[in-house]
Amino acid sequence: MKKIVAILLLAIVVFCVKTEAAFQDTYWGVRALGMGGAFAAVADDANTPLYNIAGIANMSQQEITLMGSRLFAGIEGVEIGANYLGYVRPIGEMYGAVSFAWSSLSTPGLRREDSFSLGYARGINDVICLDVETVSLSIGVNMKYLVQETKFDEEDNDLSRSRGAFTADIGILAWFSNGIGIGYSSKYLVPADIGYEEKDEVKNVNVIGLSYFDEELPYIKIPYFTVATDVIFRDNEATIRVGLESCFFNKKLAIRLGGREEAYDIGFGYEFSFLNESKLSIDYAFEMPVKVEESYGSHFFSLSFKF
Repeated sequence: MKKIVAILLLAIVVFCVKTEAAFQDTYWGVRALGMGGAFAAVADDANTPLYNIAGIANMSQQEITLMGSRLFAGIEGVEIGANYLGYVRPIGEMYGAVSFAWSSLSTPGLRREDSFSLGYARGINDVICLDVETVSLSIGVNMKYLVQETKFDEEDNDLSRSRGAFTADIGILAWFSNGIGIGYSSKYLVPADIGYEEKDEVKNVNVIGLSYFDEELPYIKIPYFTVATDVIFRDNEATIRVGLESCFFNKKLAIRLGGREEAYDIGFGYEFSFLNESKLSIDYAFEMPVKVEESYGSHFFSLSFKF
C-alpha cells in the first residue's frame, strides 16, 4: 500500500504540475516549444498537426520530424519523456495535404499518454473566390485516437489500466499578404472518455492565434522575424502564450524565445540544404518551469527532413 501511495503522489506531482487533466498540454514540437507554444497562426511545418491542422495545406514539401526529450531534469528518481513523430505530405494544390502524427508522454513503468492522428487540410480560396494575392485561407480536420495507461505496481497486474477513445480537431488558418496570420483550432471536439472506473472525458480546448512575419523588421533590421501569440480557452479560463523567432545566414540559423505562465523557453535550430532542394533541420529547445523548484529545466531535441 505504501508503494502504491508513493507512486500515486509522484504521478500527481509530475503530470499535474502544469496541466489539470490528461491530454491537456503540449510538450511536443521543438520549434513551437522554443516559441513558448505560440504556434496556431504560424503552423507551417511537421509540428502543425499538434497546433493547427489547417496549416499543413500551405506546405509545399513532404516533411518528417522526430523528437525526443527529457522533462523536469534534476528531480531525483523521476524520468519523464515526451516523444513525437510527425509526417506531412502535400498531394497537390487542388487536393490539399495529409498528415500522420504520434505523440507520447510517459514515465517508464508508471504512466503513459499516447495520441495518434490522421489529418487532412486544403486551401479554400478557390471555393469562396478569395484573391490569393490578398489572403491564403485553409481549413483542416484531425481524427485522433487517445490512449492512456497507468500501472501502479509492476507485480500486480490487477492494478494495470489502459483506456482509449476517439476524438477530433478542426482548424482554420488565414495568412494575409501584409504578414499577419490568424489561426483558430478547436481540439477534442468529440467527447473522449478515457476513465478507468468512472467517466473521465478529455475536455475541449479552443485556441486563437495571431502572428506577424516580416522578411526584415523595419528600423531594427531583424531578418525573417516572426512574433506570435496564442490565447487558449479551457474550462472557462484563458491562458496566453507568446513567442518570437528570427532566422539568420539566409534562414540557416534560427533563434527563438517564448513563454507562458508556467515556463520560459529558448530555442535554436540549424538547417542544412542539399542540391535536390531537400533540407535537414536540427532543433533544440530548453524550457525552465516556474513552479517546479526542484527541476533545472526540460530539454527537447528534434531532427526534421524536408524532401
